[in-house]
Amino acid sequence: MYIGAAFSKGLPGSGLRFPLAIIEEGKREVEKIRTLLAINKEDNSLTFAGNVDEGETVRLCQTNHDRLVEGAGAAANLVLDGLDDQKTNQPGLALCVSCVGRKGVMAEQVVDEVKLVQQILGAQTSITGFYSYGEIAPRPNTTDSVLHNQTMTIGYLSESL
Repeated sequence: MYIGAAFSKGLPGSGLRFPLAIIEEGKREVEKIRTLLAINKEDNSLTFAGNVDEGETVRLCQTNHDRLVEGAGAAANLVLDGLDDQKTNQPGLALCVSCVGRKGVMAEQVVDEVKLVQQILGAQTSITGFYSYGEIAPRPNTTDSVLHNQTMTIGYLSESL
């Protein structure tokens, strides 16, 4: 009903476009994203890439190319926010880990997210990375790391020269 007849016929593959956002308890912020992997019609269940605990609040999301690129840009801006002014002009290395689910949605346009990350972090930053089946990174506004899906995480290395 929510995703339409065309997408429902393509499940579970088309489920990449409709991940679940797990909402932080008592708040409206997204804590982590879960990607649909399988559907079991016999017991009317869904299998996700990562746990969805009983009683958690979830929101059905719809993703597209532009939103995924914006998300990569937001990750790059988080890196910049963590750097002091001296380090923003120094050479650095960004290790970008992007979920293979993003690649499934973006197809040959995946280069757009890398271009935006490079633009935000600057030409002095070398970029490398790979696709994964999940990313380990902190939840928003915390230091405890959890498994995420359909995200781009960026590890950034630099040194004071």
